[in-house]
Amino acid sequence: MFGKLLPLVVKNMFRSKTRLIATTGCCLISALIICFLLTAQHSLARVMNSAGDNQNLVMMQKDRY
Repeated sequence: MFGKLLPLVVKNMFRSKTRLIATTGCCLISALIICFLLTAQHSLARVMNSAGDNQNLVMMQKDRY
């Protein structure tokens, strides 16, 4: 069944190049946003886990805020 439909799918994909580029671009942007958000979530979780450790060292310089 899939073998019969594959030529039709490919033919319709390249029928409108503007639509193909727009669809591909939107999928790429969506994937990049998801990767960015997952990376940010992982980084924040790592920071929160290390904040609970007793090995943190905080240094302050005199007369600097």
